[in-house]
Amino acid sequence: MHGLSAIKVACGWTAGEETWAELACRAAAVTEHANAQGLANTAYAFAKLGYAAPELLDAIAAAAVPRLPEFIPQGLANTAWAYATAGHPAPALFKAIAAAAPSRLDDFKPQELANTAWAYAKAGHAAPALLDEIAATAAPRLDDFRAQGLSNTVWAYATAGHASPALFDAVAAAATPRVGEFKTQELANTVWAYATAAHGAEALFAAIGEVAVPQMGAYNAQGLSNTVWAYATAQHADATLFDAVAG
Repeated sequence: MHGLSAIKVACGWTAGEETWAELACRAAAVTEHANAQGLANTAYAFAKLGYAAPELLDAIAAAAVPRLPEFIPQGLANTAWAYATAGHPAPALFKAIAAAAPSRLDDFKPQELANTAWAYAKAGHAAPALLDEIAATAAPRLDDFRAQGLSNTVWAYATAGHASPALFDAVAAAATPRVGEFKTQELANTVWAYATAAHGAEALFAAIGEVAVPQMGAYNAQGLSNTVWAYATAQHADATLFDAVAG
């Protein structure tokens, strides 16, 4: 199923509704016999292709909770990401991952740290101890994060309402010289996060303003709205940016 999902995403291949329904049904029936990687990959695959499979996700969650010590870091991160992306409630699973992950965060790759924080924020599942540990682990490793990971990380903490000033300072320092690597949505999400968290980042806002103006035509409506809201809320004056958005 992970392979079929990859083919669909990469090549635009579309299986019939009956095919995915049958796969989901068969997978749900054998979850108790699947290994940890199989559980993680199956949840990730269905979330990636956007196919709703609530019974399957319930079965995977039930099978995964007692077996989380067998999951590799990527499996923990991908599983949390999958349930958040699918919008499928799994409070027991999120609680168990939050308990299992902190002692293993040093083995998480940068994207896995960002994805895990994003998943908990997206799912609306409070996990303050986990977020504190992710912040402490991520801050010294931000040079290894991709632009999307930097943006998603601060978005996650702002969305969760979880204060982490040291992390926000570190992300601002890492992101400011790299804003040219950010996509428009990542630029908008980043300034939104700092404004929402009421965390000052003058140099970052100035740098984003410079790269955002020439790209205004690529912003979607939500990105334009979030950007001007963020600059106004942060009280960061940028007349050129506001003129570009108005235009």
